[in-house]
Amino acid sequence: MYTTPQDVRDILGIGVEDASDALLEEFIEKAQSVVIHYWQIPVLEEEPQIDTTGHTLVLSHPFLADTNFDKKIDGSDVVVYGYREIDNLETRETLAVSTIWPEKGVIKLVDNALGYSKVTVSYSYYTCAIDWNLVSLATTYYAAMLFVARELFLVPDDFTIGNIKVRQRQPWERLRQEFLRIVYHLTELPMDISAYRKIVRPARSGIRLVGPESSLEHELQEGDE
Repeated sequence: MYTTPQDVRDILGIGVEDASDALLEEFIEKAQSVVIHYWQIPVLEEEPQIDTTGHTLVLSHPFLADTNFDKKIDGSDVVVYGYREIDNLETRETLAVSTIWPEKGVIKLVDNALGYSKVTVSYSYYTCAIDWNLVSLATTYYAAMLFVARELFLVPDDFTIGNIKVRQRQPWERLRQEFLRIVYHLTELPMDISAYRKIVRPARSGIRLVGPESSLEHELQEGDE
């Protein structure tokens, strides 16, 4: 997950007795599914280029995105189908991914795909240079907003700051505004290879990519292009 129940409680200033982990995890899951659409675009069943060996697929977009909320970009973030008969879903089979080069939008399959009438890939790609810390913070605020809107009006309709009385009809609005402010900063820079490498590689990792299915050594001269 991009955030934790305790992070949400900290934002709201409440305790476990007010919001259990199980309850907040439901809101976090909903929040994650919404917030990712601010910085990535889904692609459904694109027909990629296939090399002559039938193992390597080249997608239209580089900078593949994390789609399962684990902050890693690996083979579990793409779905590859092989069709025995074109457009016949009953003949569609899931093809296993061996390795991905997410910064280039290249996928290597375990088995040869040349025997299929059609091969498709579903994935998402980033449109901006994201920062995992801001992603976590944005998700926290969105989950907090959902909790307040649906469970409790934790912010009163009327409250006083000094001699100023403030009246509001939507107590979750301040959380939404803070979420949008974070999203603005998160999405203001375009994605490039340098920014992408910061999110797919942990510190001091050399040239290995993050994730159990993307740890293949990658030639520096190719990646630096």
